[in-house]
Amino acid sequence: MKKQLFNRILRLLEDRPRQGKRIIGIGATALWELWQRIATLDAAAKQAQAGRLGRNRQPGGGRKKDAEVLCRLLVALLYLRQHWTMQVIAESIGCSEATVWNYIHEMLPYIRDELPASLLEQWKQECDSVERAELEQWLAELPEGELLVDTWEQPIPRPQGNETQEAYYSGKKKQHTRKNQVISLPKGLDIVDVVIGEKGPRNDGKLLEQTQAELPEGLPFVGDKAYVGRANTTVPHKKPPGGTLTEAQKAFNRQVSQKRVFVEHVIRTVKIFRVAKELFRMRSGMYEQVIGCVCGLVRLRGQYV
Repeated sequence: MKKQLFNRILRLLEDRPRQGKRIIGIGATALWELWQRIATLDAAAKQAQAGRLGRNRQPGGGRKKDAEVLCRLLVALLYLRQHWTMQVIAESIGCSEATVWNYIHEMLPYIRDELPASLLEQWKQECDSVERAELEQWLAELPEGELLVDTWEQPIPRPQGNETQEAYYSGKKKQHTRKNQVISLPKGLDIVDVVIGEKGPRNDGKLLEQTQAELPEGLPFVGDKAYVGRANTTVPHKKPPGGTLTEAQKAFNRQVSQKRVFVEHVIRTVKIFRVAKELFRMRSGMYEQVIGCVCGLVRLRGQYV
């Protein structure tokens, strides 16, 4: 495997950090931390495999991987950030498309395990049990202010079967899509919760209601006009048919927009990873894992702004 591309990316991260970050989606410090954590997981997986009962091959036997963990990780990050085809990546680094496929599918579970997609998922991983009272206490410790909520739709290939096609067809986007909901802290400081892979036509308001039913009552939210009528949710005023908004209503709408624009910035950062924006080419069963990896990378990226 040619290592010139990887060496060039690493030099770019060192010499021109902003340009290097544009290539793989995260900066040098974040890459170093993720690399160390995944290298630990990879070493543990190899040790577990070597000690597996019934293993006939001697420890250290078998064909060795051509690429180190860092190179395999860079392949996965290139795919998530640039969404190149397997052929383009294979030609760029001088290997087969099957090897690229193997590296990506090997690294994605590691990234998913090491980078929780949201604060709520991270808290659940760190707690032995998830009791309602503990969840309420954890939410009370978050920064004060209204939580911001919004969704985005991502196109998918046309499903097979008339019923499935109808279920995923979004009249708004005029194509088959999957919908994802993001709830963020005030000013978009972090992702509190994320719902991944709902059917495209799913109503935004009903999706938020489902999330609210799983969270303690009384949490305040700020959303756009799609959330009109939802409990504890501040939304802008709609212009009445044939009428106009008062100056006070216009001023209120500006205040709402100034608050909720930060969740749009979070979604924009997610879409920097083009695998979460363009037509999703992997099999449908991979969708939740891939978008979860992207959300985890966005959170890691935010720690090293």
